[in-house]
Amino acid sequence: MKTLRRLTIGVAAIIALLFVFGRPVTWVQSALVMWDLAAGGAPTLWQEVTEPPREYPTRWDSGEGDLYLPVERVRAAMVLVPGAAVLGRDEPRLQALARTFARAGFVVLVPELPEVRHLALSRADGGRVADALRQLGKWQPDVPLGVAAISYAVGPAVIAMLEDDLTARVAFLVSIGGYHDITAAIRFITTGAFRPMGGSREFRREPNRYGRWAFLQANAGRLENADDTRLLQEIARRRFRDADADISPLSAALGPQGRAVLAVVDNRDPDAVAALIVALPANVRREIDGLNLAFYDLSRLRGHLILVHGQGDPLVPHSESQSLAASASGARVSLFLMDDIGHVEFNAVSLANAWTMWRAIVALLGERV
Repeated sequence: MKTLRRLTIGVAAIIALLFVFGRPVTWVQSALVMWDLAAGGAPTLWQEVTEPPREYPTRWDSGEGDLYLPVERVRAAMVLVPGAAVLGRDEPRLQALARTFARAGFVVLVPELPEVRHLALSRADGGRVADALRQLGKWQPDVPLGVAAISYAVGPAVIAMLEDDLTARVAFLVSIGGYHDITAAIRFITTGAFRPMGGSREFRREPNRYGRWAFLQANAGRLENADDTRLLQEIARRRFRDADADISPLSAALGPQGRAVLAVVDNRDPDAVAALIVALPANVRREIDGLNLAFYDLSRLRGHLILVHGQGDPLVPHSESQSLAASASGARVSLFLMDDIGHVEFNAVSLANAWTMWRAIVALLGERV
């Protein structure tokens, strides 16, 4: 009995100390934010206890976007970079994410990136994100400034952070399912091959159909030959609809440029990927190289990098976030690997990943003033 009483008193004392010296409000808010993210826009307690943000489109000298303003005190500012999706900044899940964090005191700016609506990202998007960060920094000069990006949009976000005037100004990056070496990422989406950092062997998965044909769609418009562009886009459309669709008449009509792009998608040999990328048309290779973070000096990054990745991600292997973390030697890095969230499906909260996801949200909310 005495032992049980001492144990109870000890546990109570630890809990009391945590609430005195810890961050109980942030911890509770993080749990509510996690619940709200998992709900995907459906009603939650977080929505009941916070005011909905004010939302409106906005423009600045070099761009446009949507602004989400908290009703209560502004505690941080964040540029949320849309990923490659036909709806761009109008994608409902992206809007729900912006509202969730605006309720937590973040001013959220979602910039318009024209190419993402064609399932593509460009090196030029790094400049657009940088301009959005500068503008948001002018609007909110007295709070921490950060950027959040999902999947391949992490590339432009990191490139923007490397701008000389932004390196010290940007306090945090949230990367969800991001990448470091775009060649390794292409190798994964086409062949399913990847090697976790520190691992002794390579792993293989069945390549994701969407990722392969999204790559084709993204690069078709970068060819000089208009006929090849049209044929590749039609191949992508057919294979999006039906994985077994007959594309042989279309592929037979391709010229050299179109065949080079299709060869990357059709390839299943991991050792052939690098050579196939080198053989791509110059315009396509230029864009790929421009977005390849492995070609940048990431030791220049500062601030707090919050990297979140699902270990079963079907489009970008978690080894890419591991590699990104290792390359950012000048930054404070928090890497959160978790199970069962797919690619960016944060509504897949489970007992297996809730603790890790909650810790990642605690890290983000901890960047507020």
